Amino acid sequence: MFGLSKAFIFTLDALLSIIICSILFFSAYSILLKYQYYTVRQTSLFDTCADVLTSMEKDHTLSNSIYYSRTSDIRAILSNVSSNICSNLVIYSSGNAPLLVVQRADCQCNASHTTLVRSFVMPNSNGTLSEYLAKMEACPK
Repeated sequence: MFGLSKAFIFTLDALLSIIICSILFFSAYSILLKYQYYTVRQTSLFDTCADVLTSMEKDHTLSNSIYYSRTSDIRAILSNVSSNICSNLVIYSSGNAPLLVVQRADCQCNASHTTLVRSFVMPNSNGTLSEYLAKMEACPK
């Protein structure tokens, strides 16, 4: 009889250890999974901003928007970015004065967001170059 109670206590101890270890493992796993999702999401937002700004510079959308003082081309591009990303773009002159402000029409960044600033140059009529900054902010919808 004495040996049977030892076996019961040993089994109970092993079961409690397995349960406690499982709880700790799944708690740590869920915390790491949330952190990893946040990191991947922020990296994805940064990459999206970089790609959009690069393509707008390469196809002269940024310089044409300044030259013609219109935001429709930039607004169209921001609207075509993924539907679960809110974004806005501000173009600053070399004196840090905002020249153009464009925001995606169907949303607004309120949560944590990613910001990317890209500089670009535009030729003037007298042969000199003017420097501008394009600042894009993006956040998940």
